[in-house]
Amino acid sequence: MIHLNCTRFGDITIDESAEIRFPNGLVGFASETRFAIIERSQGPIAYLQSLTTPRLALPVIDASVMRPRYPSMSQEQLAAIAGVDADNMAVLIVVAINPIDKGLRANLLAPIIIDVESRTAHQIILEGTSYTANTPIGERPTIQAPTKTNTNQESPNVAAER
Repeated sequence: MIHLNCTRFGDITIDESAEIRFPNGLVGFASETRFAIIERSQGPIAYLQSLTTPRLALPVIDASVMRPRYPSMSQEQLAAIAGVDADNMAVLIVVAINPIDKGLRANLLAPIIIDVESRTAHQIILEGTSYTANTPIGERPTIQAPTKTNTNQESPNVAAER
């Protein structure tokens, strides 16, 4: 078991089998290679919690809730870019609240691709696309509010024990 005292969640215990390894780290956090996903009891936002830096937790959403479908490329193309098997792949999007308009923004330029079988992940940059790192989502007319639609895909999400 991994025990953390997080600024966002307080004291939590995470099973070691929930660990997700990022061999190359994340954009802006190259030395952060160990994470787990902490689900909230309500809503589509979960947290990618660092297992080495308790104060680092990135809010994420499952890309399968995005409308229109994201990313626009095929699952096979995306899996090939990330070097994972498309049948074992989950895609997460880092989100944030815009401090000016309080709207939810998504980093669609750099999704997180997880191989749910091996529990390894990579954040990739979708170069040559029109995606941005600050895309308005949520109540905006271009993307519908998230709903659970893909129940057959294995989820990388885990629940932390408090």
